[in-house]
Amino acid sequence: MKIAFVNQPIDTILPPYQTSVGACTYGVAKALARSCEVVVYGLQDRHGTVDETSSLDGIHFRFIPSERSDRLLWSIRSQMSTFVRLHSPASSSHWTFPSFGRKVAEDLQQQKCDVIHLQHCSQYVPVIRALNPRAKLVLHLHAEWFSQNGSSVLERRLRQVDLVTAVSDFVRDKVRRSFPFVANRCETTYNGVDSDDFSRNRTEFIRPSPIKRILYSGAVSPHKGIHVLLEAFKVVLKRHPHTQLDIVGFQGNYGIEETFDLKDTESLKAVKPYYAKHYVSRLKAKAGLGPAEAGTYIAYLKERAADISDRVAFLGFVPRPELLDRYFSAHVFAFPPIWDEGFGIPPVEAMAAGVPVVASRSGALPETVQHKHTGLLVPRNDSSALAEALLELLGDDARRESMGLAARQRALTTFTWQNVARDMRARYDVLCERTSAVDA
Repeated sequence: MKIAFVNQPIDTILPPYQTSVGACTYGVAKALARSCEVVVYGLQDRHGTVDETSSLDGIHFRFIPSERSDRLLWSIRSQMSTFVRLHSPASSSHWTFPSFGRKVAEDLQQQKCDVIHLQHCSQYVPVIRALNPRAKLVLHLHAEWFSQNGSSVLERRLRQVDLVTAVSDFVRDKVRRSFPFVANRCETTYNGVDSDDFSRNRTEFIRPSPIKRILYSGAVSPHKGIHVLLEAFKVVLKRHPHTQLDIVGFQGNYGIEETFDLKDTESLKAVKPYYAKHYVSRLKAKAGLGPAEAGTYIAYLKERAADISDRVAFLGFVPRPELLDRYFSAHVFAFPPIWDEGFGIPPVEAMAAGVPVVASRSGALPETVQHKHTGLLVPRNDSSALAEALLELLGDDARRESMGLAARQRALTTFTWQNVARDMRARYDVLCERTSAVDA
């Protein structure tokens, strides 16, 4: 069986600097390549000096160079988003690297794949379907779709795919409610972790010390609730002054249209201060007349943490090996999103390292973090509840270790790329058998 994965052009697929969806593609493609021929498409611009065609871990990569028109459209959109609120999410807009989608569709004609698996980028479905009518198309949704996408546009795309798979029951159920005609071919495929990354012994990293480490990993963007975590951490420090908070991840706002339904007025009101357009500060920063971070969310966070700066580290985007070390060195993992999390790989990775998780009861997180077994779930956007949960685990070594062991067992049993690949292969087989039966 020959399978192609089509990534969003905004994704970086290859380690050590992977985006979340790029890491998902790499993880499952690596596992599938053991029994299938696998081709992965991405944007060459995101992969530096890597050749347009290359192979790694049995995967054949085809990196498409961007066209000037695509880069211009993306630059205009990015600049506009600094100063005005956009209504069309980039992840599903037909203006996002349209030439990339066309080139991928044309190359796929030569590849003659049995299955073409699109990672969230539904805007490329029409052109890929038009040029590859016999292939089975799978659309993989990594987050929920919002009203601002336009239901008629999404419906046209969905009608052209053979299977819709979502990263959680939460996302799957919303798709089924919004588009009932696709309910019988919309299923859940959880994300996973690479079990080889977490084969180490945790005792090598945790040594007797008065300092307890809380780790956050993920985007440093308002929808992830880092401001809530900082307020909670200030409360924690009053009772556990020897605690360190490490914040790892890309620093930059995801567009509000990508993270919140623009009809959800209550959520929009809550996050409005963190998405404020600081026009003068940003113009000065872009002109080199002020601090580069002026007017950004990370600047706000650093200002809020000024009085505890010796206990908070904003580490930015770190290489994969360093991130793994930090998972194993953490005592508690904190993950406080205030949006509806589609899946959330970082908490599962922390669990795989044997770290109990304190997370918001948000979106799909109750599907991965088992309350009072592998961690604690708290109401979202509630710094007091978050602080109490963190204190509960920091103050009870035995319970923290017990939860960590349960978390590791759950992650490495349920959420691995090997499991994901096995389930996907079974679905591909069903799709292709149906085609064979029709052809016969």
